[in-house]
Amino acid sequence: MKTKNYNVVIIGSGPAGLFAAIWLEKLGLDKIAVMDRSPYPAGGLLNDGKLNFDYRVGLDIEELQIDRAAAEGMMQEIKQIFTGFPRCRQVTFIENNKKLLALSAMASEHGAQFIAPEQWHWGTDNGKDLVDYLRGYLKKTDFLLNTEVIAIEKRSDNNFRLDCSAGEKRINCNARVILAAPGRSGAYWFRDLARKLNIRNNFGPIDVGIRLELNRKSYDFITDIVYDPKFIFKTGRHGDKVRTFCTNPGGRVRVENYGTFKLVNGDALSGKKTKNTNFALINTVALTKPFSDTTEFGQSIAKQCFLLGGGRPIIQRIGDFREGRRSSLAAFNSKTNHFEVCKATCSATPGDITLAMPARIIDNLWESLKALDKIIPGILHPSTLLYAPEIKFFDTHFPTDRYLETNVQGVFVAGDGTGKSRGIVGAAISGIIAAQGIMRRCGGVNDR
Repeated sequence: MKTKNYNVVIIGSGPAGLFAAIWLEKLGLDKIAVMDRSPYPAGGLLNDGKLNFDYRVGLDIEELQIDRAAAEGMMQEIKQIFTGFPRCRQVTFIENNKKLLALSAMASEHGAQFIAPEQWHWGTDNGKDLVDYLRGYLKKTDFLLNTEVIAIEKRSDNNFRLDCSAGEKRINCNARVILAAPGRSGAYWFRDLARKLNIRNNFGPIDVGIRLELNRKSYDFITDIVYDPKFIFKTGRHGDKVRTFCTNPGGRVRVENYGTFKLVNGDALSGKKTKNTNFALINTVALTKPFSDTTEFGQSIAKQCFLLGGGRPIIQRIGDFREGRRSSLAAFNSKTNHFEVCKATCSATPGDITLAMPARIIDNLWESLKALDKIIPGILHPSTLLYAPEIKFFDTHFPTDRYLETNVQGVFVAGDGTGKSRGIVGAAISGIIAAQGIMRRCGGVNDR
């Protein structure tokens, strides 16, 4: 069996992995490999493709141990690369926008924080072309796609051996440094592997909530100003954080299959629009002793929805939710209740989401929905659809140093799946920071 030797192997070909590789090449490193178990990454680059250029969105500068100026400087370099893709278009303009100031003031009156980043979008239908475009930046990097890491061993010389599977073939790689950027889809796989290497990790928070779908006419007046508006609420009763996330004007709701349960998500195509708009409303949940496993907690909610929905997500009209009754298939498009105003874009089971979610989460979501309806009248139209569950598993967190190196020398982490970001731009920034650290570890050049 032939063994390949590299300076660095990057596990994961999403934004964290690709931007790490791009920066490593810029900084003069060679013998780089990007490895992915699939031909394309599974995350945001392929699904919808929204960029938020605001240091408050998608990253935590304290976690990354950088300041605002450093974050904004990297964002400008990242933007320059992304906006070279011809189908990436700006959808939110923040310069001298008086309407944004008015929305911010209105949100503040109702106890919400409003954030309107500069935003760009390319759409799910352009995702693969975007990934190919980014890969085109890499001239010295090997792509080992459809290749899965089976095991990692730290050798006596402090280098690493990776045993990999590429279909029926087995591949061995040696690397001086490993960057793990597995994304959310690979987070638990890498967590299990990291524990075998004695890499410290812990449970972070998750986001649990619902996805709303409504007739886009009720939301157009705001999405015409801000493509993906960010509203953040702190609930009065429990003091918990609830936020809107991933708005898709003219988009669709879709199901993500995780085997033993299913989740809902949303996206939008660039070339084809629906009559609806959808967005997530999610409650951040952190657990402490004696039970801190947010993974198991979130999955238990998802499995409960899966059970009650007969193998599908649950869908409920707000008109039914407000009255404390489940939605029924027979009355789901009732004109008597004006339910026909919004037709579902996703196949789900009419039911009662309150049976599947903890009361505290339901209380927080409902309080935030009422506040949002005061800012954007029409959110609580009886026809509005609530899909459950929408859960974002960002819950595997790795303590790291300033350059995202773990307690095991030579192992760096980046991206959403390791607790370092929550979105494309944040993941790219974490990849750049890790690249700077890798250069230091490989006897490299000065930081940029």
